[in-house]
This record gives sequence, structure tokens and C-alpha cells, in this order.
Amino acid sequence: MTRTLLAACLAVTCSAPALAQVTERVIYTSVVSDKGDPVTGLAAKDFIVREDGVAREVLRVAKDEDRLQLAVLVDNSVEMRNKVNELRRALSAFINTLRPGVEVSLFTTAERPTIVVPYTSDRAALQKAVDKIVSLQAGNYVLDAIAEVSQGLAKRPNARSVIAVVTARGPEYSYRDYSEVLRIVKMSGTPALHAMMLGGDDAQRSIDGLSVDLRSGQRPEGNGVDRDIVLGRLTKDTGGRYEEVLTPSALTVKLQQLSAELSNQYRVVFASPDRLVPSSKTEIRARDPKMTARGMLAK
Repeated sequence: MTRTLLAACLAVTCSAPALAQVTERVIYTSVVSDKGDPVTGLAAKDFIVREDGVAREVLRVAKDEDRLQLAVLVDNSVEMRNKVNELRRALSAFINTLRPGVEVSLFTTAERPTIVVPYTSDRAALQKAVDKIVSLQAGNYVLDAIAEVSQGLAKRPNARSVIAVVTARGPEYSYRDYSEVLRIVKMSGTPALHAMMLGGDDAQRSIDGLSVDLRSGQRPEGNGVDRDIVLGRLTKDTGGRYEEVLTPSALTVKLQQLSAELSNQYRVVFASPDRLVPSSKTEIRARDPKMTARGMLAK
């Protein structure tokens, strides 16, 4: 009887690990060099994934070829009046170098968020729309655009969503403040967000002849601080790229880098033990310290 009981106890003990359940989770990941160019050809051994600081096993890695929908938000406000030619050139290079099949929608943000082209993979239609972009004598509403586009993407749940913002420094006239925009984006599923800020971090800007001191906060109506909070926080939290583009001529190179990055992302699958309390923070990095990995969990 004793031997039988001992054997039964051993059987239960030995089978306990087999009862532990794990879930396969996916992180869509960008890996770039120290020059900002995408790094290709990596394998599972090249990544480190942690949940709440605990290392997880990376099961497999493949180039991401999942369906992708990309909203491009373009600042065509008065702040862009002397930069339109460079803006068009950069957007053309960006769109025409994306991987095949990406569905792109083009929005402008001057005066109010406006749909220029609905989601399509027709590059000719997108190019035609880019060629017609003009600068308006109006303010910028990029925060309202981010909120409304996020809500629209939430109604298209069958593809991974990305937002790319191309904007210039200057007043921000959106009706929503940063906290409302962040709340809306979170409720909408938090698409990955990338941002190109044209104009650098100069302390002085001239807007319609009015000098603006960004450091002191003395500026006309319009809150660029809220815009900077949203772009900074969302790019960081969603594994996006944030670039300060110092001159209009550099915008083409930066947008081509972003296009190459989006076209060469990884689908990293890792094992996550089932828990009563889900992890609050998931991190991914490349083992090579010369590479930067940024990623976002699949929903």
C-alpha cells in the first residue's frame, strides 16, 4: 500500500510541469543599425524578450508579411508653405518604396483632419494625391487627426495598424488636449505610431511674422506642448520611430528609412506562461548592442 501511494505521489509530481500552460505571443519588431537603417536576416538567438523583467523563450522569428494598413498624416498648414516641394518628394519616395500590398490612406491636417485618399494599395492613386498637396493658410490639427484616424482604424480590425505623422513645429490648434488623445488612442487599440518632426529644436520660430519662443512658452494660441507629449509618448510606447528632421532636404532620406523599416520588420514569437495577472510590461532588444530593436505586442 505504501509503495503504491509513493508511486502515485511521484507520478503527480513528475507530471506537474507538463500541466504548466504557455501562450505564444507575437511582437512586431523593427531592428535598425546605429545609422537608422533596417537590419535583416536575424534569427531567434538574436533577440531577448522580457516580461516584467523576466526573460522569455523566443520560439521563432520570421520576416513580417502580415497584412498592414498605414495611415499617413501630413501637415499642410501654413508652417509648411516653403517646404511643399520637399514634402511631396519625400512622401513619394516613402510610399513607392513600401513593401507590396501595404494599404495606405493619406490624410492632411491643416484646418481640420481631411481624408485625401482612403485605404488602398494603388500606388498610382496615392502618387496623384501626393502631387496635389498644397500648403493652406491655416493652422495644424495633428492631435485631432491622430484621434480620429485611431478611431477609424479600430473599425478595420483585420489588419495590423500603423500611423505615420509628418509635421512641422509650430502652433497646434486641435480641440483635444493630450490626455483626451491618449485616451482615445488607447480605447481604439493603440496602433503603432511613427513621427517625423520637421524643423528641429530651434528656440525661435516665426509664424505669420510673429516670433515664437518655444522654450519660454510664449507663443500664439495653439498648444505645441500637447502635440509633443502625444508624439513622444506614443512613439515610445508603441515601438515607433521619432525623428527630428533639421532641414526639409533631409526629409526624403528619413522617410525612406522609415519605409524600409516598416517593410523589413520581424514577427517575433515568444512563450509567455499563463498567469492570473497579465504582465504589465513587455520589452524586446537585440543581443548585439550596436543594433536597436523596437517592438509592439500584437493585439
